[in-house]
Amino acid sequence: MENMDYVVMLRESLEKKADVLNVLLIRNKEQAAILQDPNTTPDDLERNMNMKSELIDRIIMLDEGFEQLFNRVKDIIEEDRETYADEIRLMQDLIRQISDLTADVEATEYKNKEYAKTRFANIKKDVREIKKSGDVVSSYYRNMMAHNKANDPAFLDKKK
Repeated sequence: MENMDYVVMLRESLEKKADVLNVLLIRNKEQAAILQDPNTTPDDLERNMNMKSELIDRIIMLDEGFEQLFNRVKDIIEEDRETYADEIRLMQDLIRQISDLTADVEATEYKNKEYAKTRFANIKKDVREIKKSGDVVSSYYRNMMAHNKANDPAFLDKKK
């Protein structure tokens, strides 16, 4: 029955991947809220992205482990499909669920990309306005200092 243990491990790997994808979907929704809220900080976004990065690393690790284990037992499964029929059916359902979750994650990632573009464009616009205001103040100060020179003809006493 050792082979059945491997098949169960395959199914459990798919279940873990589905769980991680569900958490990733939650983190994507949190990221959308962060990007849409002008009061959040870059640190909030960075924390969220670090959590998502860890989840993605776990998905990659699960995929690699699944692939290695599947390559080890695929011939056994194909030879005796009836013995493993229930597990195969469960794995097929999980694969469909994972495909749906992956599509949802990709859709939220695309939306978040658009939110990020908008947020960063607004930040860039604000920076330009601040720089322009600073330039105006600096120009005004230079002009005022230039007119306050003691040898400026407007300030000389014309009656000598």
